[in-house]
This record gives sequence, structure tokens and C-alpha cells, in this order.
Amino acid sequence: MNFQRMLDAIDGAFKEGPMHVLFLTSTLPRFEGDMQANFVREQADAWLAARPGDSLTILAPHDLAAPRFEQHGRLSIERFSYFRPAKWQGLAYPAILPNLRRNPLLAAQIAPFLLSQYMHAKRLIEERAIDLVYAHWVMPQGLVAHRLKRKLGIPYILQTHSSDLAVFDRLGGLGRATARAILRDAKRFFCVNSGQLDLALGYLGAAEGDAFRAKSAVLPMGVAKLVETIPTEQSIDIGTMGRLSRKKGLNYLIEAAEMLASRGAKPSIAIAGDGEDGAALRKMVAQSDVSFPGFLVGEKKDAFLASCARFAFPARAAGGDVEGLPVALLEALMRGQPVLASRDTNIELLPEWESIKGDIVFVEDPADVGALAAGLETLMSRQPGSAGRSAQILSRYRWEKLIEEYLAPIEAAMDH
Repeated sequence: MNFQRMLDAIDGAFKEGPMHVLFLTSTLPRFEGDMQANFVREQADAWLAARPGDSLTILAPHDLAAPRFEQHGRLSIERFSYFRPAKWQGLAYPAILPNLRRNPLLAAQIAPFLLSQYMHAKRLIEERAIDLVYAHWVMPQGLVAHRLKRKLGIPYILQTHSSDLAVFDRLGGLGRATARAILRDAKRFFCVNSGQLDLALGYLGAAEGDAFRAKSAVLPMGVAKLVETIPTEQSIDIGTMGRLSRKKGLNYLIEAAEMLASRGAKPSIAIAGDGEDGAALRKMVAQSDVSFPGFLVGEKKDAFLASCARFAFPARAAGGDVEGLPVALLEALMRGQPVLASRDTNIELLPEWESIKGDIVFVEDPADVGALAAGLETLMSRQPGSAGRSAQILSRYRWEKLIEEYLAPIEAAMDH
């Protein structure tokens, strides 16, 4: 064997061995029972369960309510401070875009956030011999990962979840050029719906389209567990769960419930969660049977989900802040429950849409409150448990199954 072939063999053996992966994220639950979405941690747990030799580190923003370091077997969690005093850190939680909309002065924390995440990631890469960076959200984490590759040669994976990629359009020609460079240099690109893939392709020239598609995959975030549905305990006609924010369309849901109440129809509707628009939403309720059980975790969350006969997800984009694909929507369908969903949930962009759409009351625009009210009436005519076909089809999105659809292309990319 000549010298070059020996080096190639050594290199191949290295790539096929265990990996140490660094996840970059701008959000992560800060404590037990936090309202923050947990899909990054759930994906990490599924990865380690499927690949017992690998190790993962999650680097997330710091918050006064969160420990700086956590160790869970082969999973490490570190949090970086990005503004002083720490009590003034307000950019990351609960989510960057709503925070900036509510307080534009927080834009002053963007540059320190980027620099701090970059410096902490650089240290971790050097100290822990990181093999791969997995950037959740193209903006800002993709920007950090791209810089790390240019500086250290470390490969990276991109994952876009919602409206983060569109931010580059607001930065003009420089922003589009930056997005193009980040996308082009990524080993793999994952997105939770096909609309995000089309958006990414829009930053690239036609000549690059086929090559980019070949390294891309449309995969939603998975479901870690399913709550058993017990028909005899379903006391809530229609439930929904999520952050109480404008993009969830909950104001339209309440308006539609009020319209139905004025006609003498009062289905019991429960909106679980907490968020910046909670107080305003509660004030909207006058004659309808709409309740707010609050943010639920653990057994209380499980009991709530089991008690809902149907679910409604009337999401609507708000000022550029859009849904990716609500995991709660997938969970409801995977339990066989009938659901109402709007176009802005992006449910129709799932590859399985044609097979599952019969189980979904689809509303084009929930801002058309009359149409939404009619949709709720249709939803009420659906029997609990009637979405069994969708439950079977969507079972592939359980994390223990879905994780292989992430790992196989990642490992193939690392072998080349």
C-alpha cells in the first residue's frame, strides 16, 4: 500500500468511528418544566440512543434561570453569557424575533450574542476534538458555524425551523450573499417543510440547485412520546397547546369561538401554554367557553392532552415570524385525533399530505373568522379517534425511528 492510500485508509477509519458533535442553538429549556420547546434536546437524546459511541455537546444561550453546565451521560450542555450584567440578557428567551419586535433596543445584544457563541464554540471545538457542528437555525447559528469552518476547518450541518433564513433578505445584497455562502458550505441541510427548501434554493444560482437538493432533506422534528388517549376522559371538545404568541393565531380562534357562541354553540375550548400575548388573549373571552389552563408539564400536560377530543392549530404568520411545523400538531394526528390546521402551520408541505389531508379540517386563512368558525363546526362533527389512518402513516416521526433519517445522510456526508 502506497503512502497516500495508507493516509486515505486511516482517514476513512477515523470518519467511521464515534463522533463528537457540537449542537449550536438559540433556545433550550432552562429548567425542568420550562415553556421552551425541547426538540433540540430530544433530538440529541435520540441520537445518543441510536449511536452509543457518540458524544454530544449542546451550546445554548445563558439565562439566570439556567445552570451554566449540565452533564447527562454522553450529553454535555453549556450556556454562554452574551451581555452584562447577566440580568439584562433578554434576546434569546422565549424567542429572538418576538423579543426584538417587543423591544427593538434588544438589537444591541445581537453582535455580542454572535461573538460570544462563536468564542465559546471555538473553545469547545479545540478542547473536545469536535468532529462536526450542527447548527439549529441558519440565523444566527449558521452564521457562527460558517465562521468556525472558515477559521478552523470544522464541517457543519444546517437545520432551519421557521423564519430564520428569511432574515437574510432584510439585510440586502450582503445578507443574500452571506446566506448563499452559508448554504453552499454546509455538509447537509435539513428543513422541517418543503417551503423552507424552496426558500434556500432561492439564494442559490440555478446551476447549484441540483447539488443543493442532493444534500438536503425535508424532515420535521420528531415526537419523543405519545400520550395515551382515553375516550372516557375526554372532557374538552377542542384543545390546543403552545406559546401564547401572535403567530399561533389564537386571537382568531377566540374570535371564532365568540362568533359561534353568539349563535348558541359553545364547544369547550382549552388553550394551554404561556407567553407574551396571554393577558390580551384572556381579555378577549366574553361569552364563549374558552379556558386557559396555563403552561403544563409532566403529568398535568399528559392529562390535558388525554382530555382533548380534538385539536385546533390556527397559526398565522406575524411580521415575518412564522411556524415551521408544530410538533403538537404532529402529536395530535399521531394519536389519531381529528385536527383543524391553517395553511401557516405548513402541514400541507409534509410529504404525506395527500394521504393524511382527509383527517384534517384545513383553513386557508384563520383571519377569515367566518371561515374559521365554520371549520370549528366541521371539526366538532369529527369523532374522537377518527384519524387512525394518519396515526399509522405518521408513525415514522417517532424519534426512535426518525433519527436514522437524520443520521444516515450525516454519516454519509462525513465519509466524503
